[in-house]
Amino acid sequence: MSGFRRSRRSTAVLAAAVLVAAIVVVVAVIRLTSSDSPTAQVPLDSHTIPQFAQQLPVLDAAGGSIQTVDGTKSATIRMCESSARLLPPGTFKKGEDVATTVWNYVAAASCPTSVRDTYTGPVVLAKRGTPTKLTFINELGDTSSSKLLAYKNSVDRTLFWADPQNGEMNSCDNKKIPKPGSPCAENYKGSIPATVHLHGGEVPPEDDGGPDSWYTSDGKFVGAEYYSQSGKGPSNKQALTYPNTQEAAPIWFHDHTMGATRLNVFAGLAGAYLIADDNLKLADGLAGYGLTNHGTLEPTIPLVVQDRMFDKNGQLYFPAGTSGGTINSPNPDHPYWVPEFIGDTILVNGKVWPYLNVEPKRYRFLLLDGSNARSYAMSLVDPVSGNPGPSLWVIGTDGGYLNRPAKIDGHAIVPNQLTMMPGERYEVVVDFNGFERGVNGPNGKSYSGTWLLKNSAKAPYPSGDPIDPATTGRIMEFKVGACSNQQCGANDTSFNPAAGTAIRTGKQQLVRLVNPNSGTLASGVSPAKVRALTLNEIEKEKSVAINPTTGKSTSYEGGPLEVIVNNSTYDGGADMATSNCKRSDFKPVTYNGMTLCISEQPREGDTEVWEIVNLTIDAHPIHMHLVQFQLMNRQNLNVDAYKSAYGKAFPSGRYQPEFGPPLSNQPSAASGGTFGGNPDIAPYLKGRIQPPTPDEAGWKDTVMAQPNQVTRFVVRFAPTDVAVNAPASKLAFPFDASGGGVRGYVWHCHIVDHEDNEMMRPYDVVLNPAAPSAPNRALRIGRDY
Repeated sequence: MSGFRRSRRSTAVLAAAVLVAAIVVVVAVIRLTSSDSPTAQVPLDSHTIPQFAQQLPVLDAAGGSIQTVDGTKSATIRMCESSARLLPPGTFKKGEDVATTVWNYVAAASCPTSVRDTYTGPVVLAKRGTPTKLTFINELGDTSSSKLLAYKNSVDRTLFWADPQNGEMNSCDNKKIPKPGSPCAENYKGSIPATVHLHGGEVPPEDDGGPDSWYTSDGKFVGAEYYSQSGKGPSNKQALTYPNTQEAAPIWFHDHTMGATRLNVFAGLAGAYLIADDNLKLADGLAGYGLTNHGTLEPTIPLVVQDRMFDKNGQLYFPAGTSGGTINSPNPDHPYWVPEFIGDTILVNGKVWPYLNVEPKRYRFLLLDGSNARSYAMSLVDPVSGNPGPSLWVIGTDGGYLNRPAKIDGHAIVPNQLTMMPGERYEVVVDFNGFERGVNGPNGKSYSGTWLLKNSAKAPYPSGDPIDPATTGRIMEFKVGACSNQQCGANDTSFNPAAGTAIRTGKQQLVRLVNPNSGTLASGVSPAKVRALTLNEIEKEKSVAINPTTGKSTSYEGGPLEVIVNNSTYDGGADMATSNCKRSDFKPVTYNGMTLCISEQPREGDTEVWEIVNLTIDAHPIHMHLVQFQLMNRQNLNVDAYKSAYGKAFPSGRYQPEFGPPLSNQPSAASGGTFGGNPDIAPYLKGRIQPPTPDEAGWKDTVMAQPNQVTRFVVRFAPTDVAVNAPASKLAFPFDASGGGVRGYVWHCHIVDHEDNEMMRPYDVVLNPAAPSAPNRALRIGRDY
């Protein structure tokens, strides 16, 4: 595995000479020709791309090009194939603009025909207590007309995926190497499927946008969990209502199509969704989410950070099959899948290495890691003098505001750096006052006035390939200029996180499920269940096999075949012929003809502790739909010793991939009393528990689970602002979270390459018997709430 890690093709950041040499060698060995690939692409050396030559796109309300949508009114958002200016002018020819084909969400009467400034957005501005009604229309078209080669050349039909033309039967997902020339060895051809997930949204399962809710652009095919308030379908549109009953939070929406999320998100299908709460009273000088901050801080500036690759025509390049003249997949079993896409070019808000002009005052930024697999460890540094830059002060996490600002310092996961994994959001305040050009810095050299947002995170995180300081170690630049008005410099009266002022006080403070200082349960919190759930990577050794895409004998490096949670595939080993489960401790649930075997069925209102036991060598961002949770602690684990006991617990006496957990899903002495079916971890724990870092001490829907550790978080299946000591009847959502037995939620790794290849499990919520029955809840599906 270690050899494969260092040579994953998707992680390569190649100089031109190295790339040419690699292509020559591969061509000599397997004699690839352009006819072996649907449309040949040659990767662009990212070192040749001009940096910090484009201004950062900002919200249209601030004079920028990122659309905003009023979430208090009904709106229509289209999924479109269009073109945008991602690369700076002069990338290929001096002064020449480059138009890159992308997919994006557009709030307009029709898809754009002109070149857009960015694919990022839109940003929906919602208000707590006022439902947002959105109609999404899939106008992505057909693969025959699409110009997006990164999609057309990369759909892998051997994965458990949408499979629109075959009723989701996934006959190619049969654990066999596809034969050259067979449909399973070819990319998908047909109408493009898509769906929209509200990430971080407290919404009914019908509106959640899970992986089986997809629908094709021609409106002929839909997934088993497709839903639209406008009718059952099939259709190429989906009418949804988001209730906005949750606390103020910076959530977002993105594609979630089964087995193709990595491609649709890579193409550009992502937008932001900010929920404001007029009744939430924050510290003076700090307003809630929205377009303006009432003359206090500058309007919130989103920073959506993503990595990509381009070809020599300026088009998006995704390493799949034999694209780029090399073997991208580690094994022949999934010829168009790579374990992690790691790009060599960094974009922010849809622009390659942009810059932002700022004044010497405080700014408020909403950071989102929108990459497929890349993590970031971020800090500000002067690229000229080498001086450290202004501090990053975290004021909010995935699920809303912290009680107090958290300075990114030596106590952070990576000291003095803000570490983010895909799907995570952090809102930060940065004070550029005192960091102008000419000011003497701590190393004795004067500031240049330019501040680089630097990245130091290896990929895959935390021990993969190091960043390239000239490319992937750089995110964007901030250029500090002069003040334009009196609300600047020493006269800046906006919220100052360094002053020690609390953000939330009194009854406005967030409800505590954990004590973040000690990493223990908060007073009065008693979990109904503790679940211990593993993260597993199934690997294959090096092999020589017939390449399904070329028909030639090929040497494969070996590596991951799939990555799964609790040693279970997405369907849990369902028998589609009988609609039963192979395991008696899993429950079969049939969604419109698709049977899934459920192992997690939490009861609404219950509080649970989830222990994520990471048995892989990478960190994984674990994301749950419907709920926010609080990180309790992390603790080191003797993984080798635990794996030995884990393997012996299987019926065969050794590890059985995809078997599910080795023990019964119900608690036992062997499992240490935990649910999940895994051997007790207690004898293999090492050292003290590690409480959450101050920047993680809020509501989260995505959390980093480090290798060689157990990550514990506390999740309550109820709204976040209900008190811990509230009566049981109040611990319920205002809608039917059970989905009526025909729809549910999922939890998964948010490395979308993993998610697309089985690292995702469905779960069902059992209604709280003490709460009102589903028909008597305030919000009912299909009703005009």
